[in-house]
Amino acid sequence: ATFVGSGLGAILLLFGKPLLTAIIGNDSISPIVFSTALKYVRIRALGMPAAAAIGTFQAACIGLQDIKSPLYVLLAAALVNLIGDTVFVGLKHAWIGGAAGAAWATVLSQYVALALALKWLTTKSANSKSHDSSQTIFGGKLKAAASRFKLFNALSSTLEKSRKTKSTKKKSDNTPFSTRGFLQNRLKKRDILSMPSRESTADFLPYILPVTTTQVGRVSGYVAMAHVVSSSLGTASMAAQQIILSVFYCLCPIADSLNLTAQGLIPPIYAKDKSMERAASLKKTSKEFVKAGAIFGLLKMVLVSFIPLLCRFFTTDVNVISQVTTCVPFLMLSFVVHGIICAAEGILLGHSDLAFLGKMYGVYFFALPYFMLRVKKAALSNPGSVGLSSVWKIFTGYQFVRVALWLGRTAMLSRKATQQIKPGTKIEVLDDINILNEGIGASFTEILKTEVSTHEELIADPILVLPKNSTTF
Repeated sequence: ATFVGSGLGAILLLFGKPLLTAIIGNDSISPIVFSTALKYVRIRALGMPAAAAIGTFQAACIGLQDIKSPLYVLLAAALVNLIGDTVFVGLKHAWIGGAAGAAWATVLSQYVALALALKWLTTKSANSKSHDSSQTIFGGKLKAAASRFKLFNALSSTLEKSRKTKSTKKKSDNTPFSTRGFLQNRLKKRDILSMPSRESTADFLPYILPVTTTQVGRVSGYVAMAHVVSSSLGTASMAAQQIILSVFYCLCPIADSLNLTAQGLIPPIYAKDKSMERAASLKKTSKEFVKAGAIFGLLKMVLVSFIPLLCRFFTTDVNVISQVTTCVPFLMLSFVVHGIICAAEGILLGHSDLAFLGKMYGVYFFALPYFMLRVKKAALSNPGSVGLSSVWKIFTGYQFVRVALWLGRTAMLSRKATQQIKPGTKIEVLDDINILNEGIGASFTEILKTEVSTHEELIADPILVLPKNSTTF
């Protein structure tokens, strides 16, 4: 992460001017404004190594199902950013005050967050308890006859014992996992600046292309929007776009939390052995996330409806307020599906479906800017024929295409998980009743995970066949 962030920062430092010129799209902007923007980009580039490392820390914590640790660190960083803005923005110095001051405050908060994250990972609290990862939920002993005639009675009697064992262990180990001190005596300061090993590089190589394609494709639409608005729609549209984006970026994290949560909760279920229990759990969890996404989307749609009433706190320009108001219906439609999009994308990432996401965002990388640039062409050839609402109309269409594809793919993965459980699967019963748990109902799976220590006699015919068209034993 440190080397990736350093590389991105170097690119912004060296090529910030041509990149900024390409986004603006014309030379009509004030040199003072351009200089201020370039200064802001270059200062923020200095914080890229810390930003990449913090993103890695957050992703690792979520992958370990620890959502509190990054919250503590990021809240502290937000406080530092707020204090930095208060101190720096009001200064008169060209390289410290104003927009540059806001950039320095953000960079400072990023490095403070990095320091806090490293401290958190390498220092355990005084009352922290170690977690034994080798413990499992199912660990009871099955003391039953191994006779074929007694098998069903043995399984039936064990079911209640297995459930009691599971309930008891859940109560005894209800302490949530924390990454605090997770890397104590494992991470040294020089490790941050050392190159990753060949083994680690080989592990990450398969993910580089799909993940990079996904991230680049995701931001291409916003870059295209900025280019079209700044190069062809005029100053009032730029001001209106800034107000809309401010609200948009404030509301996006509400649903983005579903994406991150799904990435933390889905993988442990997906990693289980293929069974009806696994398929049912994946289906149920996915449905719950989609429902939550729908609720979040409706909530954000209601909040967006108040934008026309709040515009006077952002600007007094009637033209700007008018343009913001015309975009509100499209913004509401975008947000009503945004929660479902985030939830479904988190589910797909939890299924490690990076290939699908990479391909889709690879298409969006070209498709969305293509339609955005059509707006620019129309605005330059026939001023007044299109406006800011045209840009958001295209973005709304993009949102609806995504939600349709994401939900379709999620449903397909759910059906695939169920189809992998084939009726008629043979179940071998060995001398220790070592039963294969493929193709068996959820209640029977609990028993199959128990260990048999004794038996009365060997089974003469050790093969049982699950009846056709049956999903329970």
